[in-house]
Amino acid sequence: MEDRINGARYLNFLDNRLHILLEDIPLHTRRHMWYQLDGAPAHFTRPVCQRLHQHFPARWIGRGGSVSWPP
Repeated sequence: MEDRINGARYLNFLDNRLHILLEDIPLHTRRHMWYQLDGAPAHFTRPVCQRLHQHFPARWIGRGGSVSWPP
């Protein structure tokens, strides 16, 4: 199916959509918020993990993140 999520599409979401969804959140809150993933394979590609380390350093929950999930 064309609309299935994969690593490239999820990375595109992180790069091009997430900031739009968060733009109404105060900057102070965004700088301290955590990002949690559910363990889906698309969330665990190397480029996605690298981007999460950039945008949420030591503040993301998922395989390879600061807090491992699922446990």
